[in-house]
Amino acid sequence: MEITVDKENLRKLIQQVSTAVPTRSTLPILNNILFEVKDNKLVLYASNMDFSIKGHLPVESVENISFTVPGRSILRILSTLDVPVVKIVYADRVTTIKWDKSEYTFPSLDPAEFPKMKEFVEQNSVPVETATLLSGYELVGFCTAKDDPRPFLNGVLLEISDGELRMVASDAHKLALFVKKHDSRDAVVEAILGTEVFEFLKSAEEPSVTLAQDKGIFSFSFEKSKLVTRLIEGPYAPYREVIPKEEGATFRTSVKEVDGALRRIQEVVSQNNFVIEWVFAGGSSTINGISESGKARESLTGEYKGDDLRIGFNVRFLHEIVRRIRSEEVVFHFYGPKLACMIKPAQESDYETLYLLMPVSLE
Repeated sequence: MEITVDKENLRKLIQQVSTAVPTRSTLPILNNILFEVKDNKLVLYASNMDFSIKGHLPVESVENISFTVPGRSILRILSTLDVPVVKIVYADRVTTIKWDKSEYTFPSLDPAEFPKMKEFVEQNSVPVETATLLSGYELVGFCTAKDDPRPFLNGVLLEISDGELRMVASDAHKLALFVKKHDSRDAVVEAILGTEVFEFLKSAEEPSVTLAQDKGIFSFSFEKSKLVTRLIEGPYAPYREVIPKEEGATFRTSVKEVDGALRRIQEVVSQNNFVIEWVFAGGSSTINGISESGKARESLTGEYKGDDLRIGFNVRFLHEIVRRIRSEEVVFHFYGPKLACMIKPAQESDYETLYLLMPVSLE
């Protein structure tokens, strides 16, 4: 079997499906991408057992056949090439990639060992703008936990209902919420997704993706590619219950100013425990940091409404939130030295975001 394929289209497709190729695996077959040539179409599959991706390209072939190729190796090879097309030759359990006077051969593992992609009847599917999901993930994804024993904290909650699309992430120290109006057409989505699936969306070039959900399974479908993933077990924590309803004491200030102050103060406190002291007294706002390497003191301009307050924060967590505020000014809502602070953009946009950050003890 021999087919000729546009090199750049093949590279892009392999890059997209290789999101599912695990970095390390005890199963050699998972390090490979399954190539299927059938009915003048080249279909590629990759899987890490938690989620699978497939995509396809048109080809001219009189033969239907399947074989496997090391995923990351072929992607790195194609990424270095400046040729218009490559030839793929398969015979006797060996795959050869050819161009000009060069060729690379790879033994093919048994394609029958490759895990099958789970399919389901996609009823009540929901189309969503790809950019909306990517924007939401950029604004909340950093709040997910890493290897927390509570599985739901390691993922992003995606909800679509009541005319809204909502994305939530939390690691129990901080929480992020993204909300945007969405015509759900009476469909309801409630899924806890692993963060890896959003890398698949980043590699897509199509403006819209169709979402569908079944028992424990979720799919993202584009015109030429598809991802099917296992959902993280829930339910998700009742995040609405922890969002303050009152305004509290407020401090409105410039995002640029507070971002710069937090960047600088980390040069001192990063040598210790990342704890900063934020004091509101006598109409002034002061952030203090101290460690063995020195001391830092930053005065912030802004409008504070409330009683005098002294509160501690992890400066890294606070800065992660501030640098994702998409407005010129930010508003901090304080409820006391032991209660979560709510952080929101001061200016409105076509979506809403809010963040909660737990304080740390200064004693």
